[in-house]
Amino acid sequence: MNHLSKRMTTLSGAFLGIILAGTIAAADDMGNMNGMPDMSSGMGSSSASAPVGHGKGVVKAIDRKAGTVTIKHGPIREFGWSGMTMTFTLRHRSSLNSLKKGEHVRFDAVQDGQASTVITKIRPVP
Repeated sequence: MNHLSKRMTTLSGAFLGIILAGTIAAADDMGNMNGMPDMSSGMGSSSASAPVGHGKGVVKAIDRKAGTVTIKHGPIREFGWSGMTMTFTLRHRSSLNSLKKGEHVRFDAVQDGQASTVITKIRPVP
């Protein structure tokens, strides 16, 4: 290979490297586009660094078969939520056995994936 061909090959390789690096950086920046969660790391599983939300409310319904409890709760600051009524899955279904409709409770929850929030701990408020 002559001197000019070697130089063109080197320049072409450098140019392609720059283009590839720019493409990767642009794709990385787009990973959290429009405020959407980054789904590239373990979608569907709660992360060890996921914030734990602390709530209190009133049990409105219990579905032992589905393993869920519906709670009318106050704001959950850790998730930026205002008060609302929602249905949660319980990490430990056995916790459902001690719950009663109308009971006041405190609970800890984690956001598990994109669409669900799981109660990890629930206890009655005396």
